[in-house]
Amino acid sequence: MSQIDLSPLRKNFPALAQKINGNSRIFLDGAGGTQVPQGVIDAMVNYMVNDNGNYGGYFDTSIATDKMLVDVRKSVADFINAPSWEEILIGPNMTTLTFSLVWTLARDIKPGDEVVVTRMDHGANIDSWRSLEDYGAVIKFIEINDSDCTLNYELAAKVITPKTKIVAAGLASNATGTINDIKKLAGLAHKVGALIFVDAVHYAPHFPIDVAALDADFLACSAYKFFGPHVGFIWGRMEHLKRINPHRPWAEYDGVPSKFVLGTPNMEGFSGAIAAVDYLAGIGREFGKKFEADFDHFSGRRLELKKGLSAIAEYEKILGERLNAGLKKIKGLTVYGITDENKFAWRCPTFSFFLEGHTSEELCLKMNKEHIYVWNGVEGFGALELMKHFDLVKRGGLLRVSIEHYNTVAEIDRFLEILGKIAAEK
Repeated sequence: MSQIDLSPLRKNFPALAQKINGNSRIFLDGAGGTQVPQGVIDAMVNYMVNDNGNYGGYFDTSIATDKMLVDVRKSVADFINAPSWEEILIGPNMTTLTFSLVWTLARDIKPGDEVVVTRMDHGANIDSWRSLEDYGAVIKFIEINDSDCTLNYELAAKVITPKTKIVAAGLASNATGTINDIKKLAGLAHKVGALIFVDAVHYAPHFPIDVAALDADFLACSAYKFFGPHVGFIWGRMEHLKRINPHRPWAEYDGVPSKFVLGTPNMEGFSGAIAAVDYLAGIGREFGKKFEADFDHFSGRRLELKKGLSAIAEYEKILGERLNAGLKKIKGLTVYGITDENKFAWRCPTFSFFLEGHTSEELCLKMNKEHIYVWNGVEGFGALELMKHFDLVKRGGLLRVSIEHYNTVAEIDRFLEILGKIAAEK
C-alpha cells in the first residue's frame, strides 16, 4: 500500500503561501502553536460580523452565541470522545484553566496529602499543582530514564501511594515528544483512590484522543495547538464536576458547566475552535478510509476525527523518521528522546537536540535567516524541570523541531541541509 501524503492540505493554510523576498517560510514550530486553515479564519470573521454578542440574552445574536457555546463543547467532546458536552469546560488556555482547577481542588487538600507530577512535564502542569504546597501538599516526582526520556514506571508504582490525591502527567512531552502510558498511570492512581489529570496539549494535533480509553479524570488541551485560535478546554468526569465547587462570582449559580465559566468567553475564538475540529474531521473523510475498521465502534463526526488523526499520525511518522535519520548523521548532535524507530509508537514527531558548540538561540537565529522557524529552549519550552535535570540551561538549552501534518519531506530536507552546514562551521 502506498504511503499516505497529506501535502495537498497545505492549500488550506494561508500562512504557508506567504513569502519573504520570494522565499517560502518553513514552519517547524508547531509545538509552540500551529498555523490555522482558512476555514478557521472564516468562522471567526463570520461570528464577528453576523453573531457578535454576549451570551444569555433574548435577541438574535445572543441566542446564536448561546448555541455556539454549546456547539463548541459538542465539538471538543467529539474530538476527545467525552461522554457529554456538558463535561467540557472552556477558557483562554490550558494554563489558566489548570490553575483554576487546582485552586478549586485545593479545597480538598490537607497537610500531608501527596500530589505526583513527572519530571518531563510542562511548567503549566507541574507548577499549577506545585502551588498546592501552600495548602500543605507534598509534591513528588516520577523521574525519567535518561537514555531516552521515557517515564520510569517502576518508580511511579512506588511514588504513587495511599497518601496520593492527584497524579498529573502529560499525554505527550512538548520537549522530547515522549508519549506517556496514561492508562498505566491511571490504574496506579485509581488503585489508591487518587485522581489523574492529563495534559494533552502537545498530543492533540498528532493522534486520536479517547478519554474513556485513557481512564482519565480530567484532560486539558488548547485549540491553538490543533490548528485553531487561542482558547483552551478541560474535560472532567461529570461526577467530579458536580462535586467540586470552583471559586467564582455569583456562587449561587451551581450548574455544570456554567459554574466553571469565569467572565465572558472568547466567543470568536470558540467559533474558530469549532471550525478547527471540523477541519480535522474533514481530513478523516478525505484521507481516512483505510483506518475505518480500527474504529468500528464510532460513528459520525467522532469516527471522522479518529480517522483524520490516524491519517495525520501515519503521515507525520514518515516525516519524523526522515528527520530522525538525518539528525543521526550530524556529528556532535544529541537528541533528547526516543531515537529507536521501533519505538516511535511512543513518541510525537517533536525532536529536541543539543549541538555541541552552539546555543539554541544561536541556531534559531541562523535558521530564521533561512526563513526556517524553530524554537529555542533555554527554559525547556516550558519544561524547565527537564532542562535542569540534564543541566542544559547553562549550556544554552535545546533546539526543538516540531513537525505538523502541513510540513513536507522537502521542508525536512531543507532544515537538515542548513543544520548540516551550521554543524560543519569552524
